[in-house]
Amino acid sequence: MNTKQKSGAQFGQQINKKKQTDCAVSSNSDDSEDEVEQLQVLKKNTNKQRFSVSAEAYGWYNKKENFKPKIIHKTPEQKQRIDQRMMQGFMFNSLDDQEREIVINAMEEKRFNQNEFVIRQGEEGNVLFVVDVGELDCFKNYGDGVDKYLKTYIPGESFGELALLFQSPRAASIKVKSANAILWQLDRETFNIIVKESSIKKREKYESFLMKWDLLKIWDDDPYEKLKISDALFEKHFKKGDVLLQEGQKFNEIFIIDQGSVILEKKKQVVLKLQQHGQYFGTVSITLNQPEPFTYIAETDLKLYHIPRKSYTTTLKALEDLLQKNIKDHYQKFL
Repeated sequence: MNTKQKSGAQFGQQINKKKQTDCAVSSNSDDSEDEVEQLQVLKKNTNKQRFSVSAEAYGWYNKKENFKPKIIHKTPEQKQRIDQRMMQGFMFNSLDDQEREIVINAMEEKRFNQNEFVIRQGEEGNVLFVVDVGELDCFKNYGDGVDKYLKTYIPGESFGELALLFQSPRAASIKVKSANAILWQLDRETFNIIVKESSIKKREKYESFLMKWDLLKIWDDDPYEKLKISDALFEKHFKKGDVLLQEGQKFNEIFIIDQGSVILEKKKQVVLKLQQHGQYFGTVSITLNQPEPFTYIAETDLKLYHIPRKSYTTTLKALEDLLQKNIKDHYQKFL
């Protein structure tokens, strides 16, 4: 076993040993609502481990060459609906045509009524769900006897795959909010053999960046929280001179600088410059729900990462005090 496999396996083993795992529920949409996975702080020295996901950490139940695809009969209209929902979720974006067909064939339609629970906190998780029709609320009990509302799932989002990855109990409850809901259920084996690799690749892609991001230093002892953010992270590129946003408008995401610099203009006068790796912006729009006080312009070619607004609640909201302190320290006089 190489070093990378060892570290991934150790990380997976530590998570599986946790008896009070927080959420094993995840959403994957274009806005990457990778919901709701919080673990207790891991034991000392976990900050020295990689938080990337390895196939060995989760265990292969079958090799691809021995895998026998499941086929559940569907009408052409049903297949088209599933395909449309899969296109909305990043988790399925890396699949080729043959893999997509395997996943679509394996999906099973499930119908639920209002106030019915799809999954309950503490249950074993053997399937994930993709929302086709309806809305579902997610609740988490943190041990105080109160079910805390976390978010609402909408069509195109999915939840439940992290319970499959980590072989951990469901750590949140999902209940139907709308009059009814139609979900597509995918089994553990098909997910592990066909879909998991794309999720692994994305997490590994952003691992190095997140390990170095100063804002997340508070989570150095909890690499799992950084892994969760990697699910919600997307990459964008801008050319020198591009206007990212005009003064008075709102961002729909929080941007983090990887390469390049951004100038901030107020009434066509440069008032600030962001050029350090890990500096971020868009928090006025997201945390305060106010229009941005600046025009943002790419001073150089830019490589940015961004977390969509809809993913904020389950990722960076836990650090909202730090985000708002940054606003107060740097932007308050312009608001």
